[in-house]
Amino acid sequence: MGYLAAQYEGNHKLELVEKELPPLKDHDVLIKVAAATICGTDFHIIEGKFPAEPPVVIGHEFAGYVEAVGSAVESVQPGDLVTIEPHLFCGLCKYCRIGKEHLCLKKKGYGVRLDGGFAEYCVIPEKTVYKVPPGISPEVAALTENVGCCIHGIERANIRQGDHVAILGGGFVGILMAELSRMSGASRVFIVEPNDYRRKVAADRGFETLNSLSVDVVQAIQEATAGLGVDVAIEAAGRIDTAKQTLQLVGRGGTILFFGVVPPEWSMEIAPNDIFARELTLLGSSINPYSHHKSIEKLAGLNLEPLITHHFALTNIADALDAARTGNCFKVALHPNDK
Repeated sequence: MGYLAAQYEGNHKLELVEKELPPLKDHDVLIKVAAATICGTDFHIIEGKFPAEPPVVIGHEFAGYVEAVGSAVESVQPGDLVTIEPHLFCGLCKYCRIGKEHLCLKKKGYGVRLDGGFAEYCVIPEKTVYKVPPGISPEVAALTENVGCCIHGIERANIRQGDHVAILGGGFVGILMAELSRMSGASRVFIVEPNDYRRKVAADRGFETLNSLSVDVVQAIQEATAGLGVDVAIEAAGRIDTAKQTLQLVGRGGTILFFGVVPPEWSMEIAPNDIFARELTLLGSSINPYSHHKSIEKLAGLNLEPLITHHFALTNIADALDAARTGNCFKVALHPNDK
């Protein structure tokens, strides 16, 4: 059976190609993709800044309807709306065996090293397929992996009742981290974002916003917190300047979470004495270990539908990527089976 897919060919080339579906193995699920959302990682792959293995169909945030199942599949059946936890772990390395499989030494990802969801169809093993509860649209279901990553980050940051939280970056991830911070008990959540459109959306959702182009963010945070600084600072923009600024925003005993993907060629200086004297905690957060199920349970309460701002057919993927590059959007969804 032939199907259309957006395949990364290497050398910054993404092409629409016709592919043939492989035969279903006993534990495989054939999915007719209903929605796939564009992530920053997809751009990094096309730009040659992320270790993909071309030729590969990209797209790791996706959901669709089960078309067929292998003979041993038990958890889903044809017609079910499902979402994908897009990672395969070896199960044999130290990290897999101590409950940290997201740090697996031989991890593979759908849409990175295995064919993913920017396609009309895909074949995925049952163990990474999750049934979506009633009332969730395919577009929102496609965001489950992204939400799971954010849940892992929030759990790492250990936000507590009454905490003050500053989030640097007000894109989709920044808004989502703000929502989860509030759910975790934060009494004040500041979103630092220079883009007027994104800042307005954040303000409309009840968050305190700061325009980094027109105000001194450090001074504003100090004034808002009686000179104490925030309890948790989250870098969600993937920029070295905002990563550096987290150290200026967080107060004594505070936590800094590096969540945005700062390009690996950038680095920053940190004074060990500052970490020691203020007893700071610096954390990273990588993908979404054991949080995909939690993410599905949270989807209905996060009001994500308004953050899916653009919709395109797969044949218009170039236009979709252009839209996602602009600042006047949040999530861009592809609908591979819409013509």
